[in-house]
Amino acid sequence: MLAAEELDEARALAAARGALRELRELARIAPELAPAGTVELARSLQQVELGGDGERAAPGAVAVLDPLSLRARRVRALFVCGLQEGVFPARSRPQPFLADEERRRLAESSGLLLGERGDALAAERHLLYATLSRPRELLVLSWHAGDDDGEPAARSLFVDDVCDLFADDLLARRARRPLGAVGEPSASCEELAQTSQRTPAPGPLRDERLLGELREHVWSASSLETWIGCPVRWFVERMLRPGAFDPDPEPFARGALAHAALKDTLEGLRLQTGSARLTRARLELARGLLRAALRENEPRFPLSVAPERVPGARRRLQADLERYLEHAAAAESPLEPTALELGFGFAADDHGSALAGDRGAGSELPAFELAPGVSMRGRIDRVDSDGAGRAVVYDYKGRAAPPAARWIGDGSVQVALYMRAVEQLLGVEAAGGFYQPLAGPDLRARGVLDGDSDIQLACVRGEARGHAEVRELLDEAVAAALAAAAQAARGELESRPHSCAYGGGCAYPTICRCER
Repeated sequence: MLAAEELDEARALAAARGALRELRELARIAPELAPAGTVELARSLQQVELGGDGERAAPGAVAVLDPLSLRARRVRALFVCGLQEGVFPARSRPQPFLADEERRRLAESSGLLLGERGDALAAERHLLYATLSRPRELLVLSWHAGDDDGEPAARSLFVDDVCDLFADDLLARRARRPLGAVGEPSASCEELAQTSQRTPAPGPLRDERLLGELREHVWSASSLETWIGCPVRWFVERMLRPGAFDPDPEPFARGALAHAALKDTLEGLRLQTGSARLTRARLELARGLLRAALRENEPRFPLSVAPERVPGARRRLQADLERYLEHAAAAESPLEPTALELGFGFAADDHGSALAGDRGAGSELPAFELAPGVSMRGRIDRVDSDGAGRAVVYDYKGRAAPPAARWIGDGSVQVALYMRAVEQLLGVEAAGGFYQPLAGPDLRARGVLDGDSDIQLACVRGEARGHAEVRELLDEAVAAALAAAAQAARGELESRPHSCAYGGGCAYPTICRCER
């Protein structure tokens, strides 16, 4: 241990040794630049600067150090931060060629020593315990329970090693700082758990101009679903709309290309055969049209920013879409696809395409009025008709397709709202609506079909319902959408972590400050 008056000498010794090491390296690589004799060497050492009194701890001062710099001093209080798994202790690095056991066997048989890896864990544990012996009054260990994205983070195993030396309830009495808080933690985990319900969440919205915009807002089905899941998530993604640092995920690009390719495939099928229906006889033609559509649309929807991933992603998408074409052709649907990528409620310069018997391609439909003062716009992937005033709506999905029994509980109201939209905008009766998977082992469409209609479609058991049940389901979906729009108009911004992110949990914990 060094006394206060000895610290300057220790600093001078350390600085001189460091300077000599640098001069030795300089003499090795550039002898002409190194000191030529003892006089020049002394002048070089005289120019070495020391930290002086600025580094000496004053009463009340705080020093930020690494563990190695703390071993030779005493402190009043020590806060050890960032005790995370993989950091302290650090993850071991494997040898690039031979494993430790192989190196030992080679040394025993031949005497050749390749340098076994030391016990890094034991060395870091020794360093930690040497560090923890420095404080005289207070020792605090700190770690994160989650990262900035809300993902769980594991604490260092050294924390448990330390806790094993004390009473069993030491870990249970730890203090916890809420997400986003900058103040000092003042409550134990148990106390915070009891008061977490009183933690204020973002909102409500009070700005009159913003509330006026929300009252006149033209909703999309996906935007309504986001609000139903969690209004705070809707506010972040649809109102704040922070710019992303990364490009769009590959599934988004894949989905956009799949939609465009299927639209062009069915349009090409109609152009060449007079019908867009997929049948076994037209399957080979549809495959050729699909391949051409993928080639033509891929420049607009690149599958990946990594060139080496593009060929594999392209082949997977083509294989999945060809499987879907085979599935649809084998089903032999009695309905005719009459509208593809049908847009409604968009501005004139951002119109959707319509492919209906009495509508020219590119004509635009008005917004769908859910109720007076509440309107919706969207783009329906496909509308099939029986030619007698009845239609079925299809919405393409990557893999997961929610069954109708979960539509209201999960907030999946898109297909139900689209069914009501085609009734109002196209003047037909919506006899069914389905989410259609385009990949995965099960390509069966999931949704609902009016079993009292004359339309005969293969359905999953229980999804062919009576006319009254179908109407009731649509009414519930519209009611859920109207309730979401009304909440937005009143500015009722509410955290719903049970349904915010996929599988539950908060999607934006650093913004929402949600603890559950």
